Amino acid sequence: MTHAVGASQSLHPKRWGLTRAEGGLCLRGTSLAGLADRWGSPLFVVDADRLDENVRRFQQVPPGVEVFYSYKTNPVPAVLQRLLGLGVGAEVVSPYELWLALRLGVAPGRIIYNGPGKTPRAVRTIVQNDLLLTNLNHREEIALVAQAAEQLGKRPTVGLRVATSDSWSGKFGVPIAGGQALAAYEEALSHSSLRVVGLHAHRGVAIEDAETLEGFVREVLEFCDTLHARLGLAVELLDLGGSLAVPTVLPLDASTLPLDEQVRRKLSIEHYLALLVGQVEDHFRRVGRPMPRLLLEPGRALTGNTQMLLCRVNSLNEAGAVPAHAILDAGESIAHILHREYHEIFHVERWGDSPSETYTLDGPTCSPMDRLRTAIELPRLQLGDTLAVMDAGAYLVSFSNSFCFPQPGIVLLEQGRETLVRRAETYEDMVDRDSYASEVSR
Repeated sequence: MTHAVGASQSLHPKRWGLTRAEGGLCLRGTSLAGLADRWGSPLFVVDADRLDENVRRFQQVPPGVEVFYSYKTNPVPAVLQRLLGLGVGAEVVSPYELWLALRLGVAPGRIIYNGPGKTPRAVRTIVQNDLLLTNLNHREEIALVAQAAEQLGKRPTVGLRVATSDSWSGKFGVPIAGGQALAAYEEALSHSSLRVVGLHAHRGVAIEDAETLEGFVREVLEFCDTLHARLGLAVELLDLGGSLAVPTVLPLDASTLPLDEQVRRKLSIEHYLALLVGQVEDHFRRVGRPMPRLLLEPGRALTGNTQMLLCRVNSLNEAGAVPAHAILDAGESIAHILHREYHEIFHVERWGDSPSETYTLDGPTCSPMDRLRTAIELPRLQLGDTLAVMDAGAYLVSFSNSFCFPQPGIVLLEQGRETLVRRAETYEDMVDRDSYASEVSR
């Protein structure tokens, strides 16, 4: 595994609202090292103020444009409940996520159900709950949902997920190319038990620039025209998914551009919304049809930069090797996504000191793949030093597991107040569901 980006350059902590004080880096006046002291390490820290700010940024849209958070991105109930309180709906992709959304108090009319693995049992639950929109992932799901609707005496509102020329496909959606998506809509419209008024397209591959966004949306809008011309279908719910990139999360490539310039070139939330909404509005104005309700499903763009992972140096293996190996208390079991993304990592206690050593950052498990960064320049590390892994609010908690070590706790920081919203996993938690002799005679 080679990590070509960022060995000798880094972004400034102020991008995340971090400041430097006598004890090291602080988030809105609270010492990061102090958080790890009080709550343990490793530790996820949610910046509630930045989360609220990101929601406000996404909500600066005209009436008829609605935001639904992708639950799979960061399924922390306290975060999801906060988003609900701020008026954000739920986009779910599994029976568990639907259960969680309903448990948290999300109204069925504020839930979108997506995903490729709908079983007959899951479909009955979906249909029974009268959700805002259920997007059928592929053609074989049409008859499954129609049959459940007939049996339950319901008429669910549905759309079909379509795959554009540059989006995820195969497992996801019905390709527009070759008339496949058109044929799937024709089949869906033949079922009187389905209210077919939605269209779903989610690029999957990150949207980082205006040209990519414009091409993706244009292809979807052209398909809307095809549905209207060929089948007489006026789309009422246009779901354009998510996929907006986090500007400060970068690819692991050998770009010659400085990190700051790479970040500057990424679409901001405001620019993304202006381009997307403007393109959709212009299209329907031009063709003379009413604009549908526009549904957006941000995930990483909404929460990615609102959370960090604090971890500490457990051991140093210098042994004459270059670079030296710093063995942390956090690794791939809770930060696996760092294998394929560049995330900024700060030395909490001594950020701003001149980097003096190159380190490989390894996780604590007995696996050569357990590595967060192959090469990074940092001020000389000491045992117990704290590192902050930024942009940890997308797919770190989601993919965390208990391989050899318990999973970390989560603290929400709001205007200086610290709230433990998920306690750290214990050894007892790790075996609590198992059946075994809890006491062994010796």
